[in-house]
Amino acid sequence: MWNIPALPRAEYQAVIDDTAARGFTGIEFWLHHFPGNGHPPFDGEGNAPFSKRLDGSTWDGTLTYGNASAEAPDFTQPNAPYWSNIDALIAYAASRNLMVLWFPAYAGFLVGYDGWLVEMAANGTTRMRSYGAWLANRYKDTPNIVWMLGGDYSFADQPEYTAVEQAWIDGMLSVAGQQSILFSNEWRSEHIGTEEPAFGRYINLNGCYSWNGRTASICRQGYAHTPAIPAFLQEGPFDEEGPDGNSYNPSATQPIRRYSWWAWLSAIGGYTFGNGYVWALNPGYVPHLDTVQTRHHSVLNRFIGSVEWWTLVPDGMGGIGTLVTAGGGTIDTDSYVAAAANPAGTLLVAYLGPGHSGEVTIDMKKMRSATTGRWFDPTSGVSQAIGPLPNSGTRTFAPPGANAAGDRDWVLVLTS
Repeated sequence: MWNIPALPRAEYQAVIDDTAARGFTGIEFWLHHFPGNGHPPFDGEGNAPFSKRLDGSTWDGTLTYGNASAEAPDFTQPNAPYWSNIDALIAYAASRNLMVLWFPAYAGFLVGYDGWLVEMAANGTTRMRSYGAWLANRYKDTPNIVWMLGGDYSFADQPEYTAVEQAWIDGMLSVAGQQSILFSNEWRSEHIGTEEPAFGRYINLNGCYSWNGRTASICRQGYAHTPAIPAFLQEGPFDEEGPDGNSYNPSATQPIRRYSWWAWLSAIGGYTFGNGYVWALNPGYVPHLDTVQTRHHSVLNRFIGSVEWWTLVPDGMGGIGTLVTAGGGTIDTDSYVAAAANPAGTLLVAYLGPGHSGEVTIDMKKMRSATTGRWFDPTSGVSQAIGPLPNSGTRTFAPPGANAAGDRDWVLVLTS
């Protein structure tokens, strides 16, 4: 939903309604700047976010400059109609119980191709600090924002931009009494938020990013951070972005749901889901709101909502011990079994990837008493009962075979 500010109000409301109806709990977007993909920085009514250039003349939304120090937009000159529409967008998301993960100063994968680094540098540290303070004051009483730092970019690669990123963060932090206090991130792929040298210390919601599909190992890394902070999959391979879709990401092979199940059981804090035709909201995106994988993620969302997910600890971490003692496959391959349990011994969940073969063995002593088991189909949401089972020794479980989609991934659920 990255370009959702560019949609007219009725259209973005329909997209948010669809998102909420499928059980998702947030949307991710930017103060959009993507001329390389044909997206000028206008909202759905044609308003630009800033009204003036740095030289004081009117800014018309142009993102190419002969001299950026004069022609780039002035971040201290907000255009009121644009920001009123952003207010309405965030408020509508809140009315549907959705968080917004928002990049108000998206850095960009390639400097100048997308993101605001050129303009941030042209504005300099004083203006960027003012912009951060203005944002924090404007949204001080708005409770559903996660402030996103970076933007597909590592400042360790080009430290000359570090000062302006620091400045807007300083501005954000200068305002007391804010209701939205979570800071997360998107740096380079295969990284977590807290490991960014300059800005990791500001992260209190650890975003884990793996374009290559290593969602289990990256999310386990995020969970393991000391001191402990919540972690989630900030981005993994998108639906319809592999060979079955636009072929943009060779790692985005189906079924995409496996990356989300692995991520959730490895980070515990949640995951994001994207689609190669939806994220930019280009013309023709609407049919791609309802795909097979979107429906399978609705199954995942309902499952997460049905258990005390916040009590879970990933296999082998946080003192929980080893849950899967045999047949666990290899991490970051289709054979991998991601598992988590709670210390109380009342719940254990294990996701067997679509390439898993044979049985999986669980340490039943992790359960506090006699146990009921079931095989949960991650494509249909239908369960097959197992048990009752003793909470002693180990037990080997054989998955039922093909699931309703004809794949071989299953979820083993044990409760006491």
